[in-house]
Amino acid sequence: MVNNLSELFYDLVIHPGIGLNRAKERKPWIFLVAVVILSEISIATGATLFVSSFTGVGKIAFFSNLLLVIVFLTFLWVINVGILHFFAEVWGKRGRAIDLFITLGLAMLPFVFFSPLSLIVEGLSRGRIFFQSIFMIALVVWSFFLALAAVREVYSSSTFEAVLLLLTPILLFIGVSILLPLGLVLLTLFSLSS
Repeated sequence: MVNNLSELFYDLVIHPGIGLNRAKERKPWIFLVAVVILSEISIATGATLFVSSFTGVGKIAFFSNLLLVIVFLTFLWVINVGILHFFAEVWGKRGRAIDLFITLGLAMLPFVFFSPLSLIVEGLSRGRIFFQSIFMIALVVWSFFLALAAVREVYSSSTFEAVLLLLTPILLFIGVSILLPLGLVLLTLFSLSS
C-alpha cells in the first residue's frame, strides 16, 4: 500500500497524466483526503505566516479560523467539480464526475508545499514579498497544469479543449460580473429617462 502511494506521488509530480490516470482507476480515497486536507492546512498556515509578518495582526487570530478555511476550500473544490462537469456535459464530453472529483482533488498537491515555502521565506531578511510571489506563482501554475491534465484524462479531450473547459466558468463569472452591473446601470438610466 505504501509503495503504491509513493509510486502515485512520484507519478503525480513527474508524470501527471499517468499519475492522474492511475488515480482515476484505483481511486485512492485516503491519499486524496490527505492531499486535500494537507493542502488546505498548508494554504491557511502559509497565508497566515505571510500576512501576519506584514500586517502585525496576531497569528492566533488566523489560526483560529483554520477550520473555516478548510470548510470553505472544500466547498470550493466540490462546487468547481460540479461546474466543470456541467460544462463538459454541455460541450458533449463524456466522463464521470467522481473521476473529476478525485483528479481535481489531487491537482491540489502543489499547495501542500505552500506552508514550508512560507517558512523558508519567513527566515529571509530581504525580498520576502518577491520570493513569496515567485513561490506562489509556481505553485498555482503547477496546480493549473495538474488540473489541465485531470480534465484531459477524465474527458479524453485535447489540451486546447481542456484549457477551454477550465476557463469557461472563469470567463462566465467575469462576463456576468461585468454585464450585471452594466445592465443595472442601463436599466436605471432607462427608468430615469422615462
